[in-house]
Amino acid sequence: MRIARQLGLSLVVLAIPAVTIAQTTPSRTSFENSWYWGAKGGVSSFDPNGAGRINASSIGAEWLITRSRGALYLSVDQSFFDDVAGVYDPTVQGSVRPVDVSDWRRYGIGLLAFPVTWGNLKPYAGLGLSINVIQNADPQGTFTTTASQTRVFDDVAAQTSKVSATMTAGLQVQLGRAALFGQASAMPTRNNFLISGASHTFVLEGGLRFNMASAIDVLR
Repeated sequence: MRIARQLGLSLVVLAIPAVTIAQTTPSRTSFENSWYWGAKGGVSSFDPNGAGRINASSIGAEWLITRSRGALYLSVDQSFFDDVAGVYDPTVQGSVRPVDVSDWRRYGIGLLAFPVTWGNLKPYAGLGLSINVIQNADPQGTFTTTASQTRVFDDVAAQTSKVSATMTAGLQVQLGRAALFGQASAMPTRNNFLISGASHTFVLEGGLRFNMASAIDVLR
C-alpha cells in the first residue's frame, strides 16, 4: 500500500541518527543513549464536519530512543469519538452524503530535540509524520444508482486515511529511570481527509516513560 511504503521510507530516513554505535554503555538512569517505553493519555481536538470542534479522549503507547540531545520517537494512539462527517454526492440534497464516523487511530514517527536541561527538566520539540486512520466510516441513506453508491464508498475509503506532518513540543521531568511528560502536537488535516472541518488537529497528552535498557547494547 502507498501509505505503508511512505511510512517505511520515513522510518529508514528518521532512524539513521538513532542507530549510531556508541563506545560506552550508559546506565539505565541516564537519559543519554537509552530506550524508553511509555504510556500516555490525552485529548484530541478536531472538527469532523465544519459544525465546530469536538474533544475526544485518547490513549496510546510510545517508544523513545535517545542520544545526548535528540531522540527518535515512535508512537501509536487512538481517540474515541462518534460523530457525523460527509462526502460529496450530487444525488442527495445539499450534495453532501452524511457519513457516520467513529474512533481515530494515529501512527507517528519523528525526531525530537532536547536542547537544554534545567535540573531534572528537559524541554523538547520536534517534527515528524503521522498516519491518521478513521476506524469506522459508514455512509448513510439510500442510493439512486449503483454507480453513485460505488462512487461514495470509494470516496469514503480514500478519505479515511491521511499522512500529515506533525509538530510537537513538550516537557519531560526526569525521576531516575522514570520520566513524567506532557506534550502538545499539531497537524494539518484539512485536505483529503474525512474529518476536515478544521485546518488543524491538536492533541494534548501526558504520561509516563520508563528507561527500559540501553539503546546500544544490542548493536555490539
